[in-house]
Amino acid sequence: MAPVLSPILAPVDDSHRQQAAAFWRRWRNRRKPPAPPAGARPPEAAPLPSEVWRHYRAFAWVIYEQRLLLLVLGFLLGGCLLVWSLAWHLRQKPPVVVRARPSLKEAATAFYGRPEITYDQMAFFLQGCLPLLVAADGSSHPLLPLVQGLVAPEIYRAAEQELNRSGRAMTANRMTEALTLTGVEDVVSDAASGRAGAYLLGYLTVTVRQAKAEFFPWRARVVLAVNPVSRLNPYPFYLLRCEQRTGPEALAWDRTHESGAWLAP
Repeated sequence: MAPVLSPILAPVDDSHRQQAAAFWRRWRNRRKPPAPPAGARPPEAAPLPSEVWRHYRAFAWVIYEQRLLLLVLGFLLGGCLLVWSLAWHLRQKPPVVVRARPSLKEAATAFYGRPEITYDQMAFFLQGCLPLLVAADGSSHPLLPLVQGLVAPEIYRAAEQELNRSGRAMTANRMTEALTLTGVEDVVSDAASGRAGAYLLGYLTVTVRQAKAEFFPWRARVVLAVNPVSRLNPYPFYLLRCEQRTGPEALAWDRTHESGAWLAP
């Protein structure tokens, strides 16, 4: 009968227990200085080398720098949280539309915008402007300065020269002169250039010594330019050109006139 072999018992390894016990002892005695052995003298403090002290002196400010960086990071984090909270709060609020005053460019565009050219406005302007160019009495022509700013300078100078030329004869005969408009015809306009042309009908009344009155046919071809309203010119138009004829020439002109001949700039 074969002998029975008993297994060899391996020694029990308790090193992990010893390591755990040593760690526990160190943890319990972490604040207690190790007790010196019996009869031993306490160790004397060994001076540090000069190189080590120089190292500590050179880098002693690092701890203050780290504290300052931590403080700055705290401020930045607080600012970010504040901005985030404001953004979240504003996102929950309904939008508000603020109607501000128009800018300088918008105000200038609205002020200098070209108004619409209408027949009523044109007729009203011509009725208030053209009779002043020929109105005169025995003493002078007091109404002529009222058209300054309403007509082109060359039209004003031509009317002034004509009235001054006949002023002596009108004073001697106590004459008066007045213009009456009876129609505004053949109105044409050009929106691109802001101009309008018209053919005017009327008659010129001349009185002598306040006793005799004579009437002469009068015709004119005018060109108006759109103009912004101002204190000097309360009308939206400006008389750019004017050609007049009186008497038989005026009647003959009715068949040959052309209102849009001057509309081109």
